[in-house]
Amino acid sequence: MNHFIIFLLVTSTTMYFGLNEACKKNHVVIHNEIAPGIVPNIACREYSIERPPKRFHQLNYKDPFYIIEFEDNNQLPHGEKWYCLLMYGTKPKYWYDIEVYRQGYYPRCGQIRSWIAKTDGIWFTRRYDSPPGHVLNWKIQ
Repeated sequence: MNHFIIFLLVTSTTMYFGLNEACKKNHVVIHNEIAPGIVPNIACREYSIERPPKRFHQLNYKDPFYIIEFEDNNQLPHGEKWYCLLMYGTKPKYWYDIEVYRQGYYPRCGQIRSWIAKTDGIWFTRRYDSPPGHVLNWKIQ
């Protein structure tokens, strides 16, 4: 009986520490593949599309990328949301305001959302090993 109690103690301790490992951060990654010399402006905000942007960035052609790194909100279902306004050009100005990430009902770890700005629109993938696909055409102002 003593061996069984020790076995249960060791098993439960191992499961507790194994299941409570640190959660890898989620990433929204934005790429510029529009054309040389075209530098899109990126303005991102968290939680609501009505909030003013807090993160601003300009991304040169074929620069590595712009990354937003964060963890899902453990307190609220669907709590973590990110929106980014991508725009470039002068007249006409091409733009799109995108919900680039929305948390599911339960928090997730290690998620990626990759958005690629190209001349024909915006491309997207949510996997490292999957090719992106065309999802949005640019809006013209």
